[in-house]
Amino acid sequence: MQMVRQTGEIGLRREPRLGYVTRMAGHPPAPPSLPPETIFGRLDPGGPGFTRAEDFEAWDQEDGNPLELIGGWVLPMSPGNAKSGTAFGNLYAALLPIVRSRNWSLTQGALHRLPRPQNTVVYPDIALHAAAEIPYIPGTESVGRVPDLVVEILSQKTHERDMAPRGAKFLAYQMSGVREYYYTWPDGRDAAGFTLQNGVFVPIAKDGEGFFASPLLGKSLRLVEAAVR
Repeated sequence: MQMVRQTGEIGLRREPRLGYVTRMAGHPPAPPSLPPETIFGRLDPGGPGFTRAEDFEAWDQEDGNPLELIGGWVLPMSPGNAKSGTAFGNLYAALLPIVRSRNWSLTQGALHRLPRPQNTVVYPDIALHAAAEIPYIPGTESVGRVPDLVVEILSQKTHERDMAPRGAKFLAYQMSGVREYYYTWPDGRDAAGFTLQNGVFVPIAKDGEGFFASPLLGKSLRLVEAAVR
């Protein structure tokens, strides 16, 4: 089950289940809107091939075998472990007071359909929306609003697509207009933050204590040993 906060409340929602097992190998060609050097990471070569977002959202997914869709390509995710769960749980808790004070919304592991590239449906580990309500695409469990801030906790199965400068998910967030993007390994390695300027992610400097000055929050954010100040 995924924990999701919507319009100031925290609730539980079961995601769909999918009835096939992925194999971790191979790379798809990049969609026309992504550069050819885009890194997708691990892919199931025996999967369904090009898939529309509407079809993907109707699949029955397994909790222990989650999948994402980027540019029409189905990609396996990591189901997570204790270290990653602790990292984004602590970060969620650190962000929650400021989100509540501003009547914003915060989701953890909620399905989002992004506008670019077409046919992209992803599970941001943490997605912050500077809005009181989150619209859902009718007939689906996909959030239809681009998050304002996203955090991804890196894993062996997903880090290639999450990281700058060529990761497919990094580029999808940039192209879709996510205002701030952060990622880190659960132990704090490779922590990075970016703010969108003229359609391009620009790195945010990290201070000596590991904090990033977030333009959106108007505060500084640390990803591991999570804190907002």
